[in-house]
Amino acid sequence: ADRAAGRATADPTAGLTPQQAQIARLVAEGATNREVAARLFLSHRTVEHHLRNIFARLEVRSRVELTRMLD
Repeated sequence: ADRAAGRATADPTAGLTPQQAQIARLVAEGATNREVAARLFLSHRTVEHHLRNIFARLEVRSRVELTRMLD
């Protein structure tokens, strides 16, 4: 039980690159891919690419799941 509790308090973005973590947080705050792209000076397709990798790395399937994880 202690290990599970320890994992729950760990930063879920720890396994992501700094840019992926930033994208994940912006998406969790409700930003669209285009809004994230504009804020980070990237193309929306680059954001989509990173988001697919983020979903895979964090084992989530949707923006809703991502938001719940980072909330």
